[in-house]
Amino acid sequence: MSNAEFFAKLKQQRLTSLEEDHRAEQKEILADQAHWAKYGTNRPRWGAPSKAELMEQLSRERFPEEE
Repeated sequence: MSNAEFFAKLKQQRLTSLEEDHRAEQKEILADQAHWAKYGTNRPRWGAPSKAELMEQLSRERFPEEE
């Protein structure tokens, strides 16, 4: 086996290893994204309204003629 063949084989093995590492990292990232999409907020989604919703409600109560 010549040096060129050896290095070509070595390079191919390294690329395969990098691809496998990348796939493993992508799986982890997707799992994290799914987790945060489901459990990301510290408050329940069905619980207290958001700040924007509260401000809108207060504005409607304070200025009913604008609707």
